Amino acid sequence: MKYLRSKKYKMTHFSQIPYYKPAGKLIFFEKSALLDWVRNVKVKSEDEIREEAALHLSSLSVPRSERTHV
Repeated sequence: MKYLRSKKYKMTHFSQIPYYKPAGKLIFFEKSALLDWVRNVKVKSEDEIREEAALHLSSLSVPRSERTHV
C-alpha cells in the first residue's frame, strides 16, 4: 500500500492523473475520472496489433484511387 500511495502522489505532482485539491492541502480523486483515465491509456494486445497491421497492409495493396479515407 505504501508503494501505491507514493506512486499516486508522484503522478499527481506531475499532473499525470486527474485529481482535486479544494482546500489546498488534501487531494481528492473522483472514481469515474480515474476510470476514464485508465481506459484512455490502454495497451493493445498482440492480436489487436496484428489485426491493425493486416488492415494496413491490405490497404496498401489497393490502388490509391480506390482507397476510402475515414
